[in-house]
Amino acid sequence: MCEYVLSESAVGELCHTLKNKICKGYIVLLRGDLGSGKTTLVRSFVASENKQRKEEVTSPTFSLAQAYKSQDYGVIYHYDIYRKDIQDMLELGLLEMFEEEGLHFVEWGDEHLEKILRQNGFKVMSITINTNATLDNRIYKVAL
Repeated sequence: MCEYVLSESAVGELCHTLKNKICKGYIVLLRGDLGSGKTTLVRSFVASENKQRKEEVTSPTFSLAQAYKSQDYGVIYHYDIYRKDIQDMLELGLLEMFEEEGLHFVEWGDEHLEKILRQNGFKVMSITINTNATLDNRIYKVAL
């Protein structure tokens, strides 16, 4: 596990590091409290992939999933599964979407989902984001 302490404006540095560790087909599970910076991380990653074209990246809370074109990954998928259990995900077809070629970011992906994905042969990375009460920084714990 690697740990990074970064301000919101420095999240791009983490995105550069992540790009050297993950490839198409990876599922990146994002964990952290409400407002910890999960969507900000995805927004920064998508921006680093699409320098010529700015895309508005928002949390897919109501749509559950959004997709963005990517130079290196083909498509970057962004999911918000807040308050969704495995049964909900099966019924909505979200697990099948993980088979789509591209890179997948999943907000609120818990340990149970991680275990199921790994058991089914998916490449998984988890990033836990914690806020620091004394600083404006976030602590990013990255595990492959």
